[in-house]
Amino acid sequence: MILLSFNLSLVDKERENSEKFSASELISSIEKKTDIISQLLELHGYQATFFIEISLAIPLQKLLKSLSLSGHEIALYNVNSDAESVAKCKQDLEPILGKPIRGLRQKMQRFPSSQIKDLDFTYVSNIEHSKINFLWRKLTEKTEIYTENELTIVPESQSPYSQLPFNDYVLQVSPMKYYESMLLESLKSSEYVMIYANVWQFFPREELPFILPFYKKINVGRTFEDRIENLFQFLDDHEIAVSRMKDFLF
Repeated sequence: MILLSFNLSLVDKERENSEKFSASELISSIEKKTDIISQLLELHGYQATFFIEISLAIPLQKLLKSLSLSGHEIALYNVNSDAESVAKCKQDLEPILGKPIRGLRQKMQRFPSSQIKDLDFTYVSNIEHSKINFLWRKLTEKTEIYTENELTIVPESQSPYSQLPFNDYVLQVSPMKYYESMLLESLKSSEYVMIYANVWQFFPREELPFILPFYKKINVGRTFEDRIENLFQFLDDHEIAVSRMKDFLF
């Protein structure tokens, strides 16, 4: 089973290039790139989880409602918001979707599990910061689903074949044949592999709305779109099931 998710997040205070996009242009660009993702998912009959960054949730509410109506799960992604902002976002967005938001993703800034439970989430997806030095280290946390304070914790998956995490950057730069071998080997020993990507990876280099280090500009834009299409075709060819996070967990 593949747990497939996409991060709709472009907020990074240190890298944001506000001169390239106005607020409305940024929202429009995210909508267009997300539409590419949505079309690829529809083509292969997949449903995925979309983690939306707190500050983008209401501006993108029409997009999120459309994704939800198409059967995709909408969850929240906390990049640098406080608990009050997360709670308000969840409260405002749920009536728009007509569904409860069950998942929260977090990376650099993390709330303790007890606080996440108090915010009325049922699971949290913890991901690690993908710097270039990840090639020489293992993940620092558990790599299997576990429960803490009655909250389901879903950490990043890691390949026993290569010891590489199945993160956004590995998907972006690994030779596809090697990545596919990682997947097959991992699924032999584990019930699931969690894979995620970011909407910014679908932006061509010249259209990126913020400054990235050189190693994260490799294979973005149409090249990354082709990689996702090749991955989906590989999953189809090997009859590997794809699931939203909440379907697998509950």
